[in-house]
Amino acid sequence: MVTADQNALCEKIAALADSMQPELLKFLEKAVNQDSGSYDTEDVNAFGVFLTDACRKLGADVLVHDSSVHGNPIACAFNCKTDDDTRRVLMICHRDTVFEHGNAKARPFTVKEGLCHGPGCADMKGGITIGIHAVKLLKSLADFAGDVPLEIVFSSDEEIGSEASAQFITSRCRKAKAAFFLEPARPGGELVTGRDGGDLLTLEAFGHSAHAGNSFAEGISAIYGIAEVISEFAKLSDDVAGYSCNVGTIEGGTGAIIVPDYAVARIYTRFSTLEQREYLLKNFTEICDRHSHDGLKVTISKPVGFLPFIPNDANRALFDLVHEAGTNYGLDLKGICVRGAADAGIASCEGVPTICGMGIVGGNLHTDREYAVASSLSERLKVLATALVFANERFD
Repeated sequence: MVTADQNALCEKIAALADSMQPELLKFLEKAVNQDSGSYDTEDVNAFGVFLTDACRKLGADVLVHDSSVHGNPIACAFNCKTDDDTRRVLMICHRDTVFEHGNAKARPFTVKEGLCHGPGCADMKGGITIGIHAVKLLKSLADFAGDVPLEIVFSSDEEIGSEASAQFITSRCRKAKAAFFLEPARPGGELVTGRDGGDLLTLEAFGHSAHAGNSFAEGISAIYGIAEVISEFAKLSDDVAGYSCNVGTIEGGTGAIIVPDYAVARIYTRFSTLEQREYLLKNFTEICDRHSHDGLKVTISKPVGFLPFIPNDANRALFDLVHEAGTNYGLDLKGICVRGAADAGIASCEGVPTICGMGIVGGNLHTDREYAVASSLSERLKVLATALVFANERFD
């Protein structure tokens, strides 16, 4: 690996990134104008083909993992192979959005007063755009900066818990020197240096149906049963300590005159440590077991979701490296911890130095008011490309 002179490297990166701004906007427009809602597997996989085609033009070795649920997660390796043992720097992006099919046509990409609009422009098609172009930029500087082993992971279902992608991301982390998650930077430009974890779970109650008038005593109400369990779940939350349990939906029964034999609730938990997660899961199981008697059965599913992204020495070292990269372009980058969960906790819990929020600057995520700051495309491209070189040189 050629160790690049930092000042000269940054000058070259800055000039190239600035010249790529029109190209960045054009690519982002194409990406935003393709639907990729999490539950629309055909759209998610079609967008994956668009991204792998772009990466293959840059010499990528591509691995597509066939998934039986949701879209297929993808890895694109550069200056290494997806299946060799080369240590590489990861960039991780989710290509799904919260917007269902038809949103791209209804609200196509626009730029107005310096702000990009359109479904997923910030979360996280802006980050995808920056990541692919970081590869392109560094390839053009290979004679100066060396061949940096890189890999971009395009997950397929982050917005709904990463059931299809979590294990794939874990497997890709085993060869990683560092992991850059290209989620959007906060509206003030801050990076994300910590996140709570979160799980999605399904609570089910099974009873015995009966006529609510003639045979009420013969029935076992699944709704009554699930309500009693939920009332105990509610006592488990401690928002100050950093963990909570939210019951988002409840369904059950077929009519007022029938004792319901089935009820289901969808649950989301938040936790800031792995110990808090275990506390919640242990209590869920114990409560369900305690209420399963006399013909009533209550079960809780295995969790699908996100591990916490906890600040630690390795993650702080990577943030310091990124901050140093930013100073070369007049930026004093800040890091903040947020409550929203994401995939960054996977890499961090695997012991990989991790940072999040390395994508485009944006806000109003998951709404039709979502925006991304157009000028931050080239700005954050400079930071990312520089940080990738630094991370390759300084991390094992």
